[in-house]
Amino acid sequence: MNISEFADKLICQYCYKTHGTKSWPVNGDMVPFYNQKEPGNYNLKVTCPYCKKEWYVVWDDNPGPIKPLGF
Repeated sequence: MNISEFADKLICQYCYKTHGTKSWPVNGDMVPFYNQKEPGNYNLKVTCPYCKKEWYVVWDDNPGPIKPLGF
């Protein structure tokens, strides 16, 4: 079972294509998050497989430890 329903529906902040990530915080779906080009208090760096640029999923509150997703 996957710990996230959102981790495979991320939108690149540069090319706006949808893709997923291989890891996600344990409580990442339960703590409000947003996507941006700069890191925030709690963040997950994401590399777009299409344009190869890095951007961030950011949480203002601690979403817990980041774990690999089981696809």
